[in-house]
Order: sequence, then C-alpha cells, then structure tokens
Amino acid sequence: MDVSLGIKNIKRTFGTTISASYLFYRDKSYKLISNNYVNLTLRSTRNFAVRFRLAFNFIISKQVLTVDKNVFLDDQKVLKSFSFDIFDLLNTQIRLPLSVRKYSTDFEVGYILNLPKAVLQEANLKTTSFFSLSIGYLFNISR
Repeated sequence: MDVSLGIKNIKRTFGTTISASYLFYRDKSYKLISNNYVNLTLRSTRNFAVRFRLAFNFIISKQVLTVDKNVFLDDQKVLKSFSFDIFDLLNTQIRLPLSVRKYSTDFEVGYILNLPKAVLQEANLKTTSFFSLSIGYLFNISR
C-alpha cells in the first residue's frame, strides 16, 4: 500500500514529495522516500529551454537484520542468531541532470550519485555513481 504527498511552489522551481509504503506478507515493513528538487531555468524562449534540476532523494526503511554470533552456553561455543528491527536512513541519492528542450524534442544528460549507509555491523557500503542520457519526443495525437 502506497501513499504520497507532494508540494511545490507556483513557478515549480522547487518542491518535495514524501511517499510512504507499507509492505504486507510474512515480514511486515514500511519505508519512506523523500524526493526533493530545485529547478533552475538557465535559458528559455518559446521553443527552446535549458534547465538544471538538482535533486536529493532519501530512502528510510524498517528492516529486520539477522546477525549470527558465537556465544558460550554451558561452556560450549554455540552459533546463535540475533534479530534486530531497524528503522534508519538506507540511501541518499543526488541527481545532477541538465536538460535541453528544442520544440518537441527533449535531451537530458545527468550524473547520479548513490550514498548508501551501512546499518549495524554491515561493512561500509561502496558509493556508486553513473551517467544517464535520455532523449524524448512529444507528439500531438489529437490532429
């Protein structure tokens, strides 16, 4: 089950959306995702626009982590599992896209950086990043 709430200013130069999800099944869980953006128009005419839309996204979730540890029970070493319910920030994403619109064609090139956060005894997670490229064409079907 998902619920979203968003707010933006009239000129759409900045905004935020909060999404909440509740996951059913054996292991019930929930997550919150916050998407935040700042939209800067660098140049704009009737048929041409260049925009930079900086975005910060945060993923916060409840999860169950199980850790196996050796413990001593009656002077014997035994492997025992411990489970922890954790609600924490899991990932931060920074998006740096530059888009160009010419008539009905859109081009976008961007750089995306993911900053995962280690939880409990997880090893430090590696930062990942990649470039994105998209091309779109908008056409009128009402003619």
